[in-house]
Amino acid sequence: MSDEKPSLNSWPLWVRLERQITISRGWESENWRVAEVAMDPDANESFHRLWLQLYRDERVAYRFNLDSGSPRLFVVCEALETGWVPRKLTICQDVAADYMDGSQPVLSIPMPEAIMLWAERFIAGHGDLPDPSSHKRRMRQQKKAAEQGVNGNE
Repeated sequence: MSDEKPSLNSWPLWVRLERQITISRGWESENWRVAEVAMDPDANESFHRLWLQLYRDERVAYRFNLDSGSPRLFVVCEALETGWVPRKLTICQDVAADYMDGSQPVLSIPMPEAIMLWAERFIAGHGDLPDPSSHKRRMRQQKKAAEQGVNGNE
């Protein structure tokens, strides 16, 4: 058992991946999935300890993930000859996408409720940032309304 506890912006978690072999149209295919994310597992070599770290400048992305219909925890992996190894945890879809763009495997699982509540506390402690895309939408709506007002007065 670990004495390490989550702080306001970091949390030690243990991740266990599972290799699955499937057969499709006669061909074997190796797939990986997150088998378990534990807050404090029994001592077991199949778990990898990683720190989930939150950053103030990613709050908009955290909010987007939390407000989605299915918030996700992303596990960035490294593909080795012996299999996949988890290397990083994030709840930021933008960070996960950046790793995927760099051809690194990224797995995801539904975000555990305890992590959702912890992320909400982080955001509340630092304040929500306005979504920059909402400002652009508002500007487009105002421009459209102004154009309609001008066209409607002709």
